[in-house]
Amino acid sequence: MRNTCAALVLRCSSSLAIAALAASVSVGQTILFEDAFDSEVVGTPAAGQFAPGPVGTTGWSFLLDQPNQGDVRYGYDYSLIGIPEAPNTAPGDTATTGVALRTNVSAGAPDTAEIRYEDPSFTGRYQVQVDMFLSWAADESQIGTTEHGGLFIGKAFPGTETLNFPSAEGAGMIISTDGDTTNFDYALRKNQIYPTIQSGQYAVTEFGFGTQLGWDNTDVNTDPANGDLIDLPALFPEKTLDGGVTQSAGAAGYRWLTLVADVDTNAIGNGAGTVPGTTTFSIEIAESGERFTLGTIDNSVIEDLPDGPVNNWLDSSATEQVPVDMSGRVTLKIIDFFSSVASDINLATVVFDNLIVTELPTGLPGDYNDDGFVDAADYTVWRDGDSPDSSQAGYDLWADNYGSSASAAAGVPEPTAAVLLAIGSLWLAPRRRAA
Repeated sequence: MRNTCAALVLRCSSSLAIAALAASVSVGQTILFEDAFDSEVVGTPAAGQFAPGPVGTTGWSFLLDQPNQGDVRYGYDYSLIGIPEAPNTAPGDTATTGVALRTNVSAGAPDTAEIRYEDPSFTGRYQVQVDMFLSWAADESQIGTTEHGGLFIGKAFPGTETLNFPSAEGAGMIISTDGDTTNFDYALRKNQIYPTIQSGQYAVTEFGFGTQLGWDNTDVNTDPANGDLIDLPALFPEKTLDGGVTQSAGAAGYRWLTLVADVDTNAIGNGAGTVPGTTTFSIEIAESGERFTLGTIDNSVIEDLPDGPVNNWLDSSATEQVPVDMSGRVTLKIIDFFSSVASDINLATVVFDNLIVTELPTGLPGDYNDDGFVDAADYTVWRDGDSPDSSQAGYDLWADNYGSSASAAAGVPEPTAAVLLAIGSLWLAPRRRAA
């Protein structure tokens, strides 16, 4: 069992935030699968496996869109490129050992490289958690610096696969390395489609700049009417990298992130469609302990898509959102939308470590938005009268369970430990980067 401890968790929803200092206690969960990526070594520090197919005897399979252009290194010692130990490494695991993915290693073309693990027990309500580090070759010219890494759940239903891009399957979340893709640094994906933030599937549905296919690293939301209060530059402060290159504020590179997907294959969504299934994607930043939700891929949402190659990932046959079979598969992925090759391909790497899949209990008390956490967002649901019990008793149930989680470990404070903080000032939105 993995235990994730945080001394202080600050999450914002609507105009309220809650801070709680809580002791961590072990909560029994059914572990469906876990992998610290240290059971064997596939590839060398310099070159990994380029051929699609099984990754050694690990149970993972490697897939890429362009032959011989990407590789996987399993059992890779990521300290060789200066990456510190992942936040959720458990006692007994080999420190600084994980799985590394690269693309555009030997040629320059848009490409995806990924590893998949399939297990029929991944169904119903379950959670996937994995640590991810986005490394990029710091280059003042910004050539070959922008790639995306992410976590995907499930697969395409039979008959809806994308033949041009076989890796374009599942419900997913991708994050850019250097914050240099306008309105697309944090994005959700439904099979080959990138829904707009106005589709209702993002935690913030409007930043005031019109249609967006994701969030820009400069995005700030101070209006509760548009969703969660998010300040990406504040969450991800500017960094100075080796060689004096500056990584922009709001960019997620050179930090350990814990990606979390809360899946319910039977959930009835909020859209007009009839296919069940939702997956909520959240990000926890190891260096600060802060966590935010990017959004929820909802099979019931049917959206009139805008034109443009990025929206359908260069596949002109994709014209509408297609529901995802959210069971049976977990995928770790690197995507390069551009054709340039990094100045140092060893640094242009996405590293994953400490993956764990757990079964979620049904009906976590006080979890009114059903995302696997009892937090400020659930208070907002109760306050707005949308919880099953909007009386004082419903509030007491939320307060008694505030801080609890459906994951393997959580802090559960007494009601008096939860302190409601009214946010009395608004953040100033930074200058918008030109498209």
